This record gives sequence, C-alpha cells and structure tokens, in this order.
Amino acid sequence: MAPAKLKSNQVAIRVIAFVAVFCILASLAVVRNGSLFGTEASSFFSSGESGSVVSNDSVSSIRHVGSQEIINTTEIGKNIAGYAGAVPLEIYVTDGRIDSIVALPNAESPKFFGRLESEGLTNSWNGKTLKEAETMDVDAVTGATYSSNAYIANVRAGVAYAEGEKASGARDVSVAAIAALLVILAGAVLPLFIKKPAYRIVQQLFNVAVLGFWAGTFIDYAMMLNFFSGAPRLTLSFLVTLILLFVGLVYPLFNKPNFYCTWICPFGSLQELAGKVCKKKWKMSPKLIKGLDNFRQLLWVALLSLLYIGWGTSWIDNEIFTAFVVESASWIIIVVGGVFVVLSLFISRPFCRFVCPTGSLLKHA
Repeated sequence: MAPAKLKSNQVAIRVIAFVAVFCILASLAVVRNGSLFGTEASSFFSSGESGSVVSNDSVSSIRHVGSQEIINTTEIGKNIAGYAGAVPLEIYVTDGRIDSIVALPNAESPKFFGRLESEGLTNSWNGKTLKEAETMDVDAVTGATYSSNAYIANVRAGVAYAEGEKASGARDVSVAAIAALLVILAGAVLPLFIKKPAYRIVQQLFNVAVLGFWAGTFIDYAMMLNFFSGAPRLTLSFLVTLILLFVGLVYPLFNKPNFYCTWICPFGSLQELAGKVCKKKWKMSPKLIKGLDNFRQLLWVALLSLLYIGWGTSWIDNEIFTAFVVESASWIIIVVGGVFVVLSLFISRPFCRFVCPTGSLLKHA
C-alpha cells in the first residue's frame, strides 16, 4: 500500500475513533443526566418547538428567590427510592440556615408518609446550617422506615450537593485552580518540544502535587459526563476541563495517542514515579499481560453497560483518582489507590495498563 494512502487510512481511523468516543460520552450524558450541553434530553424527541437550553439553576437543582435558596432534589435524589419510588424534596434555606423542607409529589402511602411529619422528622433540620445538616444523624421513623430513610437520604444528598456547589464556586478562581491550569498547559505544550527525561520527572512531580493532592483535577467519567450534560459557562474550571478534554480526546487525532495519560494524569504520574524507586521489576509472561489487557477491556465494557442501564452507576463517583481528594475520598478508594502505588514498585503503571476505565476510553479516542 502506498505511504500516502496508508497515512490517509490512519487519519480516517483516528477520526472515526474520535466520533465514536464523542458519541459514547454524549449518549451517556443524555441517559444518565438527562441533558446534552445544557439542552434537556426530552427536547431531542419532541416534535414541537426546538429544544430550550437548560438554565444554570435547572442544571444545578438550586434556584434563588430573593435572599432564599431552594434546593430541589428531584434530579439529585432520583436514584433514592422509598417504598413506592422516588421521594423528591425542596429544601428552603434562608440566611444560610434551613427554615423548612417540603416534600414534592410522590407515590408513597399518605398514611405512612404522614407519620414523618407527625413524628417530627420533617422538622429535624430546621435552623441548621448546611454544614451542620450534612453531618446530622437522624433516626428513621418506626413503621415508615422506607419512606423516612428515603427522606433522610434526599436531605443529605441535597445538602451535600449545595455544599459542593458552594465549594466549587469558591475554588473556581483560587490559587489552586490557577496553578492547575498552568500545570495542565505545561503538560499539554512543553513535551511537544522538550524531550529531556529530567523534564518528564519535573512535570510528573507537579502533576501529582498540584493536579492530584492540591487541586484534585483530572479526567474521569464524572467530569466528562458533567461537561457533556451541562451548559457551557465561561469560568476557570470550565476552561480547565475544556483543555483537559482537548488533550485527552483531540490530541489523538494528531497522532498523539494517550498523551493525557502519559503526560498529565496525576495517578499515572504517581505510579511512574513510584516505579523509579525499585529498578527490579516482576517478570510477566506475554500471555499474562495479554490476559490482563483483555480483562481491562471487558471491565470497561461492563462498566459502560452499567451506566447505560442505570444500575450500579455509583462507580463513576469513586474512580481511583478521587483518592487524591483525601478529605472526601472513601477510605476503600484510598487503600486501593495505595495498593496500586505499591504494585507500581514492581510492575510498570499497573492500574493504567490493566484496570483504568477512563484510560480505556481515552485509548480508543
């Protein structure tokens, strides 16, 4: 085959791969979050007027009326079920404190659901700040356990979401966010011109310290689906996300495959740095390596399938990268992350090569 034609075929394959990955992320955003780039999914299938853009208040499930903040858990708690289904709430916050919680229409039995109010459960959070409410331990109502547990879980989810939104807004122009942007730009541009091994170590140290432990900035499924489902906003965090996804998804089009994983990913960098501590590696047979690679592919397909059917989807909020955010990460994720770092002493980047579902997607881009 002529070199020109071979090159043309390679370009076509890369474009097809990019389109396939884009379609996967777009469809997952619609299936899981109900919107695509801020447009409600239902508008794509309506025969009436063209789709309307979802406002930021709608996307965030938080709206403001005067000085009052109203948290709607319809979307936040859509996977939290009582006895007969979802139990959405509206949490009213005035001057930083919860003044009331109102149950929205649901399919729970009025007889049992009414006990939540008569037993005083619905007033348990009144007067509390969001931070206080997030850590409160509230007992379920005997005889209405399913309904009350769902009610409590919705309050916790709504409060946690509101706290997260506030923290995100506060961090958006923080020193950590600016530092993360600079490190990402360095990782995206400088390796194209600097080929010295010493620079690679410096970049990886910054990836781990700044992107990992300081800013908690990385590509994972939660980030990608939030980006694809939300309306674009001119913020620093949006710019950071856009650049990361450009490197992860678009660089492969220009014959730079796995560039994000190789040069920017903080967990990949941590594994590679750990691997430099021990020069002697375990010998793995080609058959074992191929088997582990097949496992990674099967795991990726299985996890994507779970997202499409809407079952067991919590894994996207607990990818290994979240271990960097120590203050909020599950101890299980932290332990698993530590295990892979230790394994990196003896096996080159084991999580990247044999497990990572995010890396599997980016590898196909």
